[in-house]
Amino acid sequence: MVLAPFLALLFAESAHAGPVEQLTQLAIHPSDSQRMVVRYYNGGDGQFVSTDGGKTWNLLCDSLLWGDATTKGGPIVISNDGTMSMGVFTGLYHDDGHSCGWSSVPNYDGQWITAFVLDPTDPSVTYGVTSAGGKQNGLIRRDASGTWADLGTKKDVLMTDLSVVKLGTGRRFYVVAVDGEIMPPDGAPPESNYVVRVSDDDGTTWTEHVYGGANGTFHVQGVDPTNPDRIIATINRPGDEGTLAQTQDSVLVSSDQGKTFKPYLTITDIGGVAFAPDGRVWIGDAGNQLDPTQPVGLYFATSLDKPATELSMGNYPVQCLDWEQSTKTLYACQRWTFGTADATSGAFTTSLDVRTVAGFVDCSGVDMAAVCQTQLCNAYCGFGHFAQAPVCCAYDTFSCGPAAAQNAVCPAVGDAGHMVGAAGASGAAGASGAAGASSSGGAGGTSSASGGAAGLAGANGNGKDAGVVTDGGASHKTSSSGGGCTVARRTRSSTGPIAALVLTLAAFVVRRKRR
Repeated sequence: MVLAPFLALLFAESAHAGPVEQLTQLAIHPSDSQRMVVRYYNGGDGQFVSTDGGKTWNLLCDSLLWGDATTKGGPIVISNDGTMSMGVFTGLYHDDGHSCGWSSVPNYDGQWITAFVLDPTDPSVTYGVTSAGGKQNGLIRRDASGTWADLGTKKDVLMTDLSVVKLGTGRRFYVVAVDGEIMPPDGAPPESNYVVRVSDDDGTTWTEHVYGGANGTFHVQGVDPTNPDRIIATINRPGDEGTLAQTQDSVLVSSDQGKTFKPYLTITDIGGVAFAPDGRVWIGDAGNQLDPTQPVGLYFATSLDKPATELSMGNYPVQCLDWEQSTKTLYACQRWTFGTADATSGAFTTSLDVRTVAGFVDCSGVDMAAVCQTQLCNAYCGFGHFAQAPVCCAYDTFSCGPAAAQNAVCPAVGDAGHMVGAAGASGAAGASGAAGASSSGGAGGTSSASGGAAGLAGANGNGKDAGVVTDGGASHKTSSSGGGCTVARRTRSSTGPIAALVLTLAAFVVRRKRR
């Protein structure tokens, strides 16, 4: 049993890998739709950056932003000058306009920045909202010069969502606040007391509409651009992600600025809401990744006056939505893919697949592979995550890089410093899952992925510790261009052949157990 220690190591590493990275938010440059950023969470968090409209993507790990591994990424926004800002639990950070040179805004150190939004009439202005316990919270504003400052009056309540809509020649702000707790009449545990706050004078005065307890998490998802009084909100029920328990989220609509709400739609797990300027609305259902039998989908209505129906080819999990008016494009995130969704049928075309990302964001004087190594080798490029991605060729050890992905091969370095010629990974399906990713080798090669219900194949066979990840999405079209790694490949560990044998035996054991 000389292999027993290696098998123990394998499963120990997999068990500590944690939840796989998942796409969660899109930010688009307000005057340059070619530049977009898709944020992911889990595995230390990070972003995928494109400067060519989604044709190519590069990885930006959050290790570049701060050295504290306990800091978690938060909402992002791209201002009109190209600066990307991120709000986190401990403050406000921004880059140099090119995804590099990150630094904090000292005025907001220790403040939790929970949301951003661009001004609907002036793209050079960006707004945010703070939420720090025991402090006065409210709006913050970034002007055209890049200076952040407080805006309007403050209040000692926790503030979450922020929406801004054009109102005549000015604007209306909506903020959700948690103002203490309420005791349910049936003796159940106390609930957060949710309040919808509305301001028509840039935050100087506020009107508050108490929603009360929600038996879940209450969010305002957006404002109807054709009717500033009409908002769409959701209640996220506890336990719908990460468990097999069946729960459902409520989608609500208010036509009186949040004074009263009516039920609009019931879904498994809210994944996003997007409006077009003419009032068309899309609603995403992310489903339950551990229970593929639960509903997923992309819903559409010509306006909130009409009922929403699931689009015929929108039967996939939706975790973010955004409408880009300049190109009249609807963008959507699935769990591990991002792309466009046809506005009328829902048909999905992949632009980004986290399993095929080839390189890092290029920051002058920064060894990005080294900066990201600890973070990525503990997750993204390690066991059970996306070690088959070409960017992981930067790390070639037993537990990080292609050796950590069954059947993955790290291509050789070509004369131009690019990886060429080798075949990619072929993924097996998880529980109730469909086919995994496959990619053809060669510089400029192509990769494709097809999926049905989302599946995870892991050491325990239930998707918690994933070995190969397959994205959901029946009836979606997928394509992305290859090109291999753009960083020098590190020397393969001498344990490579043993690792390959161990992984093969481990896969055999997993298959036997799952049968």
